[in-house]
Amino acid sequence: MNFRRALYFLVTLVPLFFLGCETLEPKDPRASIPGLEQYYNEALLFTLRYPRVLNLKVEDRAVAGEPDIVLRLDYPGNDFPILELATYAPSWIEEVRKPLVHGTERTLSIDNERAITFEITSDPDNEESTMRRIIVRNFGRIYVFTGKGKTFDEVVNSFDFINPVPEGSGNDASN
Repeated sequence: MNFRRALYFLVTLVPLFFLGCETLEPKDPRASIPGLEQYYNEALLFTLRYPRVLNLKVEDRAVAGEPDIVLRLDYPGNDFPILELATYAPSWIEEVRKPLVHGTERTLSIDNERAITFEITSDPDNEESTMRRIIVRNFGRIYVFTGKGKTFDEVVNSFDFINPVPEGSGNDASN
């Protein structure tokens, strides 16, 4: 009799336990990036979110006296970047536009700033080598995104500029 009672509880309670478990699928189908991390760069005044499964590599350097950063996101074990973000002095605009595939240029908005996007390719005969490049200008520099795919688009859409606090504002008692 105890065996039947134990079997009854097992058959009725175990399915209830699994019904209460969360699934790994996002509730909102548009939320396809599970487990987001946030990258914050106060010096270059931006933040972005990216999937936790991606590797983030950041290289800070100086080019012609201007702060410059290269940020790369890629899957572990794969050196091909999902997204590369580089910042340059505005004088570099023509250099980053050189690989433009003519006829692909259009405008869009990145965090309420006007941006241009176009396709670039390293091999015109190979469609796999075609990537997107997005250029947006803000805070006296240009921000250049390069990549392709849905994750690239989602990370770019998560990009936000950080509004700098003007000097003399805040809790300054000398006002």
